[in-house]
Amino acid sequence: MRKHKLGLAGLTLLLLLTGCGKPAQETAVSAENEAPEEAQQETEEDEESSGAEMSSWREAVQKMFEDPYGDYSETGGEIAFLTDGSVEDGAYNEAVFNGVRMYALGAGTSFSCYHADPNAPESYQEIIRRAVEDNAGLVVCAGDLFGEAVGALQEAYPQISFLLVDTVPHDGEGEELSLAQNVHCILFREEQAGYLAGYMAVWEGYRNLGFIGGREEPAVLRYGYGYLQGINAAAKDLSLDDVTVNYWYADTYAADIAVREKADGWYEDGTQIIFACGGGLYESVLEAAENQDGLMIGVDIDQCRISDRVLTSAVKNIGPAVTDALDEYYAAGGWSEEDAGQVKRYGVEEGCAAIPVIDTEWRFKEIPTTHFFEIYKQIKRGDRTVSDAIDAPPEVAVFVNFE
Repeated sequence: MRKHKLGLAGLTLLLLLTGCGKPAQETAVSAENEAPEEAQQETEEDEESSGAEMSSWREAVQKMFEDPYGDYSETGGEIAFLTDGSVEDGAYNEAVFNGVRMYALGAGTSFSCYHADPNAPESYQEIIRRAVEDNAGLVVCAGDLFGEAVGALQEAYPQISFLLVDTVPHDGEGEELSLAQNVHCILFREEQAGYLAGYMAVWEGYRNLGFIGGREEPAVLRYGYGYLQGINAAAKDLSLDDVTVNYWYADTYAADIAVREKADGWYEDGTQIIFACGGGLYESVLEAAENQDGLMIGVDIDQCRISDRVLTSAVKNIGPAVTDALDEYYAAGGWSEEDAGQVKRYGVEEGCAAIPVIDTEWRFKEIPTTHFFEIYKQIKRGDRTVSDAIDAPPEVAVFVNFE
């Protein structure tokens, strides 16, 4: 097995390019050390050259993803990525998988991908056991449903290390369990990204908004409740009293006719823009937006490239955070004292929660990027707070129709 094809410098470069983790705290969107006017001027002056640079590094990353050394194998990889969805969903699962293979292909570590059946709860533990039987050393699990499976097995496999993304070990009732020393968890401050998306949408001029979430799970709740807080804050800052929000959980992360019909109905009744929050369900919202001349807010990754119906996206830089965690794990020869049995949360302060600004199409007509940077910095400095509470919806002055 080859070790560290790129070395630490190469992995650091990749983290810088992709925007999250320790080396990239000021890279993703922040202009903390620049005046906002300077940031805007540089963006205008360097647009053509930066486009060429972005194309160049994208080509370099794509070459890595071609896997010339055969690090990916169907089974038996040192790193086993476990998911219950497609790794080519253009959203959440693909972002996590890209983080895994970004590290694995850069460091020369073998990796495999295993799939649980979301309609068979027992399959989550089964594929963990299968990965262990295939000699995985580090098992990466994405999504809340894996929290229960790892909660049941973390002490049964003390020789196996676990990296949980967007969940923590819990029991069948959802009660959190203590983390074993072989477990490390990555969580995000989705509420901050949701806040920014909601705030900017209202500031842009939209007054009738919607939110369609997947399941009522922590990450989705944080996105949605942050979205409501951002909408409410913008309405307050602009002295508005005519802002309304339709709010609904679809109980699925897949494209679904019920989701499309719900979105169709909202658009027909005057909803202007819907935050589609949950895996592949965005496909159904997007279909409705295209049919009804509406707009959409994407989630997790920049989905503006999918359609010009996507105004912006509430993003958390998942892939780079996963790559960062894997780099720390292998550099220490296992989970370090700072990571073993611990939860690390990434947000604005780490450059991992925002709306896309760099290497994207800025589709706001009424808001310059300078205004976004100012709100972003206020959150980072603590001058503008966003609650992460998910036990109940936030108290807001705008009208919210919970369906």
